[in-house]
Amino acid sequence: MFLKYLGVSSRSPENPQVRKLPGVDNSSRPSWVRNVLILAREEVVAALLGLMVELHGLQPKFIDKSESVDDAIRQERPGAVLIDCDHPEYSETLIQSIRHLDATPILFSPFRMQNEVREVAARHGLRSFTLPTDPGTFGNMLDT
Repeated sequence: MFLKYLGVSSRSPENPQVRKLPGVDNSSRPSWVRNVLILAREEVVAALLGLMVELHGLQPKFIDKSESVDDAIRQERPGAVLIDCDHPEYSETLIQSIRHLDATPILFSPFRMQNEVREVAARHGLRSFTLPTDPGTFGNMLDT
């Protein structure tokens, strides 16, 4: 369904439902809560995060290059927004917009920027992770 960048999907022809990690059940969440908007500077990073989102039973959403981040957030109504700290539109104003629309902003960055991202996340009361990350840790962050 989504991994158009890589031509891969977590769906199979015999089972069109998203394959989920064992023990993950998000069916009771409202559909908008299951949407996770991914703002990544690099398309391959967005695709890999999208796969992890799908494996956790949630629906990844991506921004079209011609679309503004604010418009995408209003249109998609995500439960969470994964934000690359290197994304050109990353700002405190963006974080406030995401929160204003009742979504959870989650910062991410490459491992080399781990300390800086943790510091910014702590200052703003945000969740954060660095890449690479394992599916379990990633999923726990989306659940809380």
